[in-house]
Amino acid sequence: MYVNNMKKYRLNIIILIIITIFIMYLVLKDEFNETITYLRNVNLLWIFIAILILLVHILFQALSIHSFIREIDPKYKFISTYMLMISALFFNGITPFSSGGQPFQMYILKKQGIKLTDSGNVLLHNFFTFQLSLIIMGTFSIVMNYFFGILPDDNILKKIVLVGYVINVAVLFVIVFLSTAKKTNTAVFNKIVDFVLSFRFIKNKESLKKKAHSKIDDFYNSAVYFKNNKKNLCKSLLFNLISLILLYIIPVFIFYSIGEYDSITIFESIVCLGYTYLIGSFVPIPGATGGLEYAFIEFFQNFTVGASLSAIMILWRFVTYYFGMILGASSLFYLKKEVE
Repeated sequence: MYVNNMKKYRLNIIILIIITIFIMYLVLKDEFNETITYLRNVNLLWIFIAILILLVHILFQALSIHSFIREIDPKYKFISTYMLMISALFFNGITPFSSGGQPFQMYILKKQGIKLTDSGNVLLHNFFTFQLSLIIMGTFSIVMNYFFGILPDDNILKKIVLVGYVINVAVLFVIVFLSTAKKTNTAVFNKIVDFVLSFRFIKNKESLKKKAHSKIDDFYNSAVYFKNNKKNLCKSLLFNLISLILLYIIPVFIFYSIGEYDSITIFESIVCLGYTYLIGSFVPIPGATGGLEYAFIEFFQNFTVGASLSAIMILWRFVTYYFGMILGASSLFYLKKEVE
């Protein structure tokens, strides 16, 4: 099904290719020769290290979700979880807001013998701790920049970062809200659902209403789970925090790859990417393409400029996004054999 049927993602892939070509044109049009020179002379050892860090970043993501899967199926192998995380990189990469990865993971887990309700709860638990870790890292970046002045004041960027931060906090708030007072939430939710379903063009209203209510139950069950499993919550949060820190230090090694060893520190890289991902989190384009590139250049231009910055951005985007998608697409062949 998922592995074989790619037609519905065709438009997303086409949009992604067009936007990528346009961004590459904007990045390369003024200093094409200089940027290409940097890319030709890149030190592949540092790129290899950056890729290894990306793989360890995925490993900690896998450790987080594996801690929940093992409670349902103690015999579930970690290598299967790791491949599950890698393969989701492809579907996350070609869908807006990285929304394609979780349905794909649920499909694979179902094929491997885990019920949809269980896999849904696993992914919801992990999403909650990931969202919380993203906010923690964003808060850290904002506070550190306030005290140490790593990035210069820019009213427009500040507002964009603030919007991204508020959106992420709002998402977490909604999850917590839906997970607590079930009766109150159900009453409010019923009114919203009834209003939405009042439109004539919506079909299968009863089915949609049942699905909506099942989501409320899932959120509530997650709250009960976390209340009774604080240790697992903390463990998952720790894994996700380590995972994000690893992701946020990758630019340092990209800087090294073009010979810039003193331009940026690990601390500065974490702050800059904390800001970058806050902006990218609300860009409704597959891979947040356009938003992440813009944010990266705006924040990292405080440490290098011109062709070197363009080369670093291209290499960073390749390692953290395009390489992940290639890896994810390749892993589909492994998963196809496993679920057949």
